[in-house]
Amino acid sequence: MIADPIHAPAPPAESASAKGGGVEAIMRQIENLILGGDALPGERLNELALSRQLNVSRAPLREAVRRLEQMELLEIVPNRGVLVRQVSMRDALDLYDLRAALFRGAARLAARRALPESVAHLHRVNDRMRQAAVAEDFAGYYARNLDFHTALMAAGGNAPMAQGYDRAVKGLHLFRKRSLVHPAQLDLSLQEHDDLLAAIARHDAAAAGEAAERHIMLGRDRMLDTLDTGARP
Repeated sequence: MIADPIHAPAPPAESASAKGGGVEAIMRQIENLILGGDALPGERLNELALSRQLNVSRAPLREAVRRLEQMELLEIVPNRGVLVRQVSMRDALDLYDLRAALFRGAARLAARRALPESVAHLHRVNDRMRQAAVAEDFAGYYARNLDFHTALMAAGGNAPMAQGYDRAVKGLHLFRKRSLVHPAQLDLSLQEHDDLLAAIARHDAAAAGEAAERHIMLGRDRMLDTLDTGARP
């Protein structure tokens, strides 16, 4: 990761009406607005305007908002309404610690039981990251980086662990949408992935766990460096 990039462009929002206005479809659309930067941290979401924008009725919209509050993407504030959650520096550092612990656990599990096709998929995604780096396609690099982490969590075979990791990643979107790109750090990020994949390939759970945790914490440090230097996403 470059300063631990955690953001990939959100896919276009599907029409919830095309899905029958289901709560899950509405949740995905609101998530896309938040993770894509169209609804910013601290911004108030107007229920009537949102229902018109998404072309959905108010009842399923309210249920979607309630669930997103439970996921800590939204918060309901008395006398203010529904707000996109704001994440403090302390919250962000806590989320990095959580990500590091979960990524370490998933890497250890992957080293023990990942199927050959799962490991091959990880290598393919990492290769796509390398191609994006060579082409200086930073948006593509971000997207493939997110794919790599998702694939690693899946390779661990622990669904609750993967869900917790996904929530931590989304929480960090609310802190800092994207860290400053440092092209010189791309090779370091890819080398960290290579070290992790090598440990998984030789079924060394301890080494895989250590490499995974180190990768997240180095990403955290790179993010802090961009803040110290006054960088902007």
